[in-house]
Amino acid sequence: MKRSSSVPWLIALILLIILVWRELSRGGGIPVDKERVKEHVITMKEANEYATAFASAKAELKRQIQDTGYLDRNFNMPVCELFNRDAIAALLNKKGADGVRIYLGLNPKKEVVFVLVPVDGRGKDISGKLLAYETPWIPGISTAVAAPPDEDAEALERGQRCPYNCDATSPVTEP
Repeated sequence: MKRSSSVPWLIALILLIILVWRELSRGGGIPVDKERVKEHVITMKEANEYATAFASAKAELKRQIQDTGYLDRNFNMPVCELFNRDAIAALLNKKGADGVRIYLGLNPKKEVVFVLVPVDGRGKDISGKLLAYETPWIPGISTAVAAPPDEDAEALERGQRCPYNCDATSPVTEP
């Protein structure tokens, strides 16, 4: 009995459709260990209370300082910063990453910024390139990273600052 040459292609097509359907039905979400998340979860009401308390404390601090423009000139604080999914994924995809640490920083324009770095399971910052481009695979030659490990180490910053880019309907920010 002679086999049709289209049967292997039909089987491959069916397998491809099943794989695509499985990925789409998953919702494209990143796997989450709910037990590890629980230690960080607060209610949106609490988040709003924290944000409101911070804004009130900042306003009170401005009243307490004799030079009322000092904070704005030297510590221009955002309401928040937005980092896209790809930026966070780059941190979490760093080899050994188990979390993200967020530092407060001050850029040359005297803006308070958030600096994000990947952290390992022991709570140690991971240094190195976040977007390391590997050389093409060549038989007999091991793959190499384009730059030496810590020479050009990277972190994330340059989030989209609020009040310039805000969600006016957010349940976290003040009404």
